[in-house]
Amino acid sequence: MPYLLASLLLLLLLCTYQHPVSAGVFGRKADKEADKEGSASEDNTVPDAEAEAVTENTAKSAPAKPEPTAKTEPTKTKTEPTTNNTSKPTRPPAIIEAEARTARELSHAVGKLTKDLKTCNVRVDAIEEGFQNLYSAHLGNVDGLRKCKEGVLTTDELDTLHANLDKVNPALVEQAQAKEDEKKRSRRNEELASKHRVLIHSLEDQVESLVRRERSWERTISELVARRDLLERREGAWERTIGDLMGEIEIRAKRENWWEEMKVEMEGRIGALSQIAVVERFGPGPHFVSMHILLEEGNPSSQRELIFQLAPLSLMPHSIHLFLSQIAEGYWSHGTPAIVLNAQHVLQACPHPCLDNVDLGGTNKGYPYNDMKRAGLDVVSFQEYSPRFPHEKYTIGFAGRPHSGPEFYINLMDNTLDHGTLDERKKRMGPTKYAAWAKEVFGGAEEVAKSEKGMEPYPCFGKLVKGFDTVDDIAEGMTRASLPKEESEEGEEGEEEPELDENMLLRPVKIASVSILENYSIEASAGEGQEKEKGGGSTTNDEL
Repeated sequence: MPYLLASLLLLLLLCTYQHPVSAGVFGRKADKEADKEGSASEDNTVPDAEAEAVTENTAKSAPAKPEPTAKTEPTKTKTEPTTNNTSKPTRPPAIIEAEARTARELSHAVGKLTKDLKTCNVRVDAIEEGFQNLYSAHLGNVDGLRKCKEGVLTTDELDTLHANLDKVNPALVEQAQAKEDEKKRSRRNEELASKHRVLIHSLEDQVESLVRRERSWERTISELVARRDLLERREGAWERTIGDLMGEIEIRAKRENWWEEMKVEMEGRIGALSQIAVVERFGPGPHFVSMHILLEEGNPSSQRELIFQLAPLSLMPHSIHLFLSQIAEGYWSHGTPAIVLNAQHVLQACPHPCLDNVDLGGTNKGYPYNDMKRAGLDVVSFQEYSPRFPHEKYTIGFAGRPHSGPEFYINLMDNTLDHGTLDERKKRMGPTKYAAWAKEVFGGAEEVAKSEKGMEPYPCFGKLVKGFDTVDDIAEGMTRASLPKEESEEGEEGEEEPELDENMLLRPVKIASVSILENYSIEASAGEGQEKEKGGGSTTNDEL
């Protein structure tokens, strides 16, 4: 319905618009010709027949105009002078023919416009009639739908509804339907075009994204290729380096083996030379050493004797040679040698001038055994040790690592695990206990090899055979660690008291003399005094 009404209004406006325009054009042309006639009449005299023809043409064209009175007045005013003034010359025939031809064309145009107007009026009437029929059918349809919805539509009304539908002009219905279909098609095309545009934009975005990804992949591939080449070059360099390192490792292993063999050979040579020197100077053994000590300084009655039997010369030749040489040179008999430390598991003795050292209450801050060092008698050349002579109770050994000496200690308990080799510890403890101990001490069994040098054994070169009670009495002596904290830290204000060894005996036991016994027999001295045998007691040289 809205489309039919719009079409009807458009046709009415078109017809109304064409008619006044034609009339306006005609009026203007008539005015122009009248002006031309007026101007021409001033020069020439127009015959009466020609004037009458012009007048008749003007009169014929007048009814086609909507407002003939207003448009023809200028023409009459222009023609009056022509009628009255007969003395002017006649106009040229060409002008008159042109005016006549123009009049005929205008008359033909007016007739055509009139015909078109009649056609428009007929079409308007047909459109109005079709619109009225269509509107009536629409009202009937609306009423029929209402009644159909309410359920009150009768058979006669249904027939009337169908009859009204038949009255509608099929051409108008088809035209309206065609317009509606065209709008639907255009709307559908617009929707499809919009979807296509969106799809095209989406595809363009995807293409751009794929292009960017392709470029990124190309850069990544280039980087990976460069990295691969770099890694290949590095791998080649690493292979060469590994080859070089393996060669160096093999060389170092060979050198280490060579140094180890050389070390063993040198130790063997030192041992052999020491054994020869001991045999030449002190005899083949067995060797006994007597040590006289004063339990109370200045009281000769407190003197006691300790006798040590040294290890077989074939087991510890270098340590025995060093100890016997120190005794022979008098380093243990002059000055202030003493038993100064009690670490609960050992009693440690030191030669002169150890009591002058700062950590034992003296004033000397340097190395106290420079005289012995110049003589080459302060420390052993290597950590000599024999599993056949372990650190059992009442045995003696040189103190200090990695080069032991010149101080020695008496074992107050079996210290084989702590003072022996790691292999010996592993055999005695067993694999499980040894692994737990290694984890606690070194952080793991694999770290033991790194600490083997720090765990080298102490040289054990002798055993106490007389004076067990004396050693036990000294071991019961008080040390600085047993004092109360306030008493052990007494000192003058403003002075820094040197840090003393906590294991230092409060009363160091002075060593009066140390001598080498010749032709000493354990069986001969057994009747002179009864000594307790502890930790295996006394043993003969053959048993050792």
